[in-house]
This record gives sequence, C-alpha cells and structure tokens, in this order.
Amino acid sequence: MTEPLFTYLTGLADPNRDGESDRPAIKRINRSESETIVRLAFRAGQVMAEHLAAHPIVVLGQTGAIDFTVDGQTLRLEPGTAIRVDARTLHSLRAVSDGTVTLVIVHGTQDRGTQDRGTQDRGTQDQGTQDQGT
Repeated sequence: MTEPLFTYLTGLADPNRDGESDRPAIKRINRSESETIVRLAFRAGQVMAEHLAAHPIVVLGQTGAIDFTVDGQTLRLEPGTAIRVDARTLHSLRAVSDGTVTLVIVHGTQDRGTQDRGTQDRGTQDQGTQDQGT
C-alpha cells in the first residue's frame, strides 16, 4: 500500500478544557516521517517553562495571545503569526489570554521522488478531537 500524499488535520484551535491542571493541554495531532504536529492549548496565565527542542520548530498562533520568549526577546503569537526556532534553542511560552498554538517539530525529510501521483485518493484524515493534557 502506498503512503498517503496528504493528511487533513482538524482540531488545531480547540481550547484547553482541562479546568484542573495548571499546565497547558498538549495533544499530538499527527506524526509523519518528516514532522510532528502538536496542539498546545492554554488558559490565561498558564506557562510552559523554558525548555529546548531537539529539532527545529515552527509555532503558529491559532487563537488568543501567547507570549513566546526566545533569545531574550518576547514576541506575541496571535492568529496569523508564527515563529521558527532552531534546534536546541531555549524558549518559553506564557498565555496572555486563553489561546491555542500549533507546534510543528521538523525532524526529517521525506523524499517521494518521482512517485506516480495519479488520480487515486491516497490521503488520510486525522480528526484530532480528544484533548489529553499532560
């Protein structure tokens, strides 16, 4: 069976419904050979303490306002904004309001070469509907 040429992702802007935790709700939406997509849903005031990622990342604002601090600068992630960060770079996040960001962890590349794309539908759809806070 041929690997799908695309994956349709949903649930990227779902809010944090975990009223008990003091940490953002984190849910892996999709993982492929080349990247992992994760939803980080915050309630106002929640913080993701300074940490680093082993791979380059892209963080996209989906809803609300999330302050992203990296290299001594704080940038506000809101809908329509994003930041790309090199691997092993310390960064932190703080929710100014309830909000959600999408994290893309870039961990490799996938070479499809000259594979016949034809007309056959080989896509997948990932519903990404249940929250699982950590």
